[in-house]
Amino acid sequence: MNKIWCLLFLASLLSVNALYSQSKGDKYQEILEKAHDSGLPSITTIVQSPGEKEWRGKSGVGNIENAIPIDINQTFRLASISKIFTSIVILQLVDENKVKLTDSISKYLDAETQTKIPNVNTITILHLLSHSSGIYSFTENNRFWKECYLNGGMSRTWRPNEILRYIENKKPVSKPLEPFSKKLYSNTNYILLGMIIERITNNTLNMEYQNRIFTPLKMNDTFLEGYDSQGRKPVDSYAVANSSILKSAVKKKDIQKVNGSQFINLSQEYEQYNSWAWAAGGISSNLNDLALFFSAIRNHELLSSDTQKVLFLLNSSKDKGIAFFGGTGGSDGIQATMLHLMPSDVVIIILINSSGNEKNNLSSVFAELFKIASNKK
Repeated sequence: MNKIWCLLFLASLLSVNALYSQSKGDKYQEILEKAHDSGLPSITTIVQSPGEKEWRGKSGVGNIENAIPIDINQTFRLASISKIFTSIVILQLVDENKVKLTDSISKYLDAETQTKIPNVNTITILHLLSHSSGIYSFTENNRFWKECYLNGGMSRTWRPNEILRYIENKKPVSKPLEPFSKKLYSNTNYILLGMIIERITNNTLNMEYQNRIFTPLKMNDTFLEGYDSQGRKPVDSYAVANSSILKSAVKKKDIQKVNGSQFINLSQEYEQYNSWAWAAGGISSNLNDLALFFSAIRNHELLSSDTQKVLFLLNSSKDKGIAFFGGTGGSDGIQATMLHLMPSDVVIIILINSSGNEKNNLSSVFAELFKIASNKK
């Protein structure tokens, strides 16, 4: 009799747990549906919580014009999450004794490039990695965005030296600071790191990503836009024309609003929409590949213990009492996040192919997902 009662009790526990997990999954899906209904074209998401089965979900359309539903395996542009890939390649080179974090960057840059970088002899590799170099960010130069949106700059593949034209004659934001003391965010830092990787390895940045990360981890759907040998394209990127540059482009009819929509389709109008971002933000990937990548990082599969600590310092922060490791990325038509939150041990990955919707964006979706995942009321 006792054995029967125990079996019935265990069965009821399993049943309650299944109902709980199902209801939690339903809540996640409701958040995604709400986000889509509120104006996001599409969104894909992974939520990992301790003791629970990983949840993956999607909502919306990958292409507004033809109402094509988004595929859970669709690739999205990652923007600045790409910086984590670049920093790992640099740190692997440190592990291989091919570069030191304390090395001056002048050691790895040609004479012409050095003339464009103020304080080039005192800036180190670690300064670039930690955004403490004080170097002006080329994305702060309005002339760069005019070239991109108004002069066909996003319909071609950029080379790093072209990017550096937009920091010429620009004063540094600061002298080089003690690494990790203060972050002076600059996309130029990671363009320079990409150049340094190519100089040290005598190989393309694309192939270094491929050989060191994509292939070993079987990230078969991850690529560097504009440099992919298969010519693959990520999902279309849509933006609301809120900025003066985008408004000018619409006015000049360089880009047009999608019929019946507030959005413009950036990747349809521009053939190599995000190739300019290169080592600072040019990678595209999907949920499955990012889950493999993030797991490899957290399981210490890519770096030595010493350089793993550096990677953690580079990509960790704390906000409102919550510590987290990972990265976020955003640009016109791009929103992405890949975060491990502590001490709740929750992992959330979100990919969105749009920007400019103030009512429903990545941060609001993330907050709602985390609330449920961490069992907060």
